[in-house]
Amino acid sequence: MATPDSKRPTYAAEAIPSDVTTSTFLGNPVLDNVVSCVVAMSAEMWATKRRMKVLEAVLARTGVAADKIEKYVPTAQETLEWEQERDRYIELVMGPLTNAGYRSFSSGFDKR
Repeated sequence: MATPDSKRPTYAAEAIPSDVTTSTFLGNPVLDNVVSCVVAMSAEMWATKRRMKVLEAVLARTGVAADKIEKYVPTAQETLEWEQERDRYIELVMGPLTNAGYRSFSSGFDKR
């Protein structure tokens, strides 16, 4: 994998500690959890689509035919790694459905 350019500007910020797994923002904890899932899936989907567009462009420029991609069979190691990545993705996008959501958004947060 390529090493990222350390001089490239980033827009990441340190996370602000909060209690989002037990808070209710939209009046209904189930609705909050579904919205969290949709937001996570949307972010993951866009990142995947953008990366796919880059890969397709690179492959087309280097002469890799589309049928080679369609006929590709992963190795056992690749299958294992892809399954682990799939499990991480499922936890990321579906994990919020397990949040309790019993604390009102307007309630005070514990000091950390």
